[in-house]
Amino acid sequence: MPKRSSKSSAHRYSALLAALLLLAGCASKPAKVAWEPWSSFMHDDSRSNASADKVVLPLALAWGKDISPVSVLKDYSGLQLSSPVISEGRLYTGSENELFYTFDLKTGKVIWKFDAEYVLEAPPAVSGDYLCFGSSDGVMRCFDKSAGKVLWSFQAKSEILSAPVIKDGRVLFSSSDDKLYALSLSTGEKLWSYGRSTYQTVAPRVRSSTAVSGSTLFHFFSDGYLAAISADTGKELWSRKVVKSFDANLPARRTPLVSDGLVYMIDDTNAVVALNAENGEVKGVYNIIKTYDFVVPDKKTLVMAGTDRVVAINRVTGAILWKRDLVYSPVSTVFAAGGHLFVISNYTAVPLGIKFLAKDKGFITALRLENGSVDWTRKLPSTVTSNASSAENHVAVLTDSGLIEVFEGK
Repeated sequence: MPKRSSKSSAHRYSALLAALLLLAGCASKPAKVAWEPWSSFMHDDSRSNASADKVVLPLALAWGKDISPVSVLKDYSGLQLSSPVISEGRLYTGSENELFYTFDLKTGKVIWKFDAEYVLEAPPAVSGDYLCFGSSDGVMRCFDKSAGKVLWSFQAKSEILSAPVIKDGRVLFSSSDDKLYALSLSTGEKLWSYGRSTYQTVAPRVRSSTAVSGSTLFHFFSDGYLAAISADTGKELWSRKVVKSFDANLPARRTPLVSDGLVYMIDDTNAVVALNAENGEVKGVYNIIKTYDFVVPDKKTLVMAGTDRVVAINRVTGAILWKRDLVYSPVSTVFAAGGHLFVISNYTAVPLGIKFLAKDKGFITALRLENGSVDWTRKLPSTVTSNASSAENHVAVLTDSGLIEVFEGK
């Protein structure tokens, strides 16, 4: 039997040792965190406004950028309404200054921007390699999200205030003349459109985005009706009047929320109404407080935000789980992330009690969803009208003064 050479054995041992070291090195590397993106207005297609992603409190300011309009000659609303979205380390948002921005989430560096030449009030949506948003001149645009290249554009007949839904190869959105559109994601070709048959001499300017569940769209229109529409054909499946009058001191959430076979809306009495998603039948009415925003963070809880109070109830039994009076009010918007409810409020600061120095500002309060206790607060330099977003252990807020502030969990 031939004798094994020592040189050959040494080579095998060296190869084995190198393989073991390589495996050890791979094992020592931390696993890549699979963050849940906040990829559309109110987080997702169902407009849940809630994320399961962890948010480590307290939050600290990571960066801020001023994206306010620079011209005083143009007619701006004075509000920033294009809510930011977060996906794969980037933050996307439009602005009243007519520019759309893509920021590096960690550093705030501008990766690319686009001049729409019209005010951007509609929040964007991101899916795969695509990014879409509308503008006040009625143009819906689709981009290669990495390079910022326009792939196609579509001209609607009225301004676009709503966020699109990108799903099943389609872009679904509404324009302010109460029309819904379905476009091909790859080409921008119109697949179908849906319009309300009623004519109104004066119609309210309703800010409502479409919610989608399965193959059904749910949209609230300026005639006060909530309608269910087939995403495949554009055919109306059912509709129900939920708002008779739009008179209110504070604007309420008008975007429907779909959860567990129910569609939630705020009616004209500021009660939260739950409708059967299949036929529009009323399944529940929650009127403990006058509600202006709400969230359904899990299968049993409904959290309602009034002017200066937040109430969490069991949505099956109606029992109150907890309630919290707010120091700063009125409430603007709420969202849920990482086991917390984030309440964004607006208030008037009066330094030294001198009314001449009074200034409107914003405030964030983070409440534990389990019991409503306060875990974190932060003052903001101005009021906030748009919805915030949270992903990758960051919270992004666009203030009405045009300052985007991004907070990071420590």
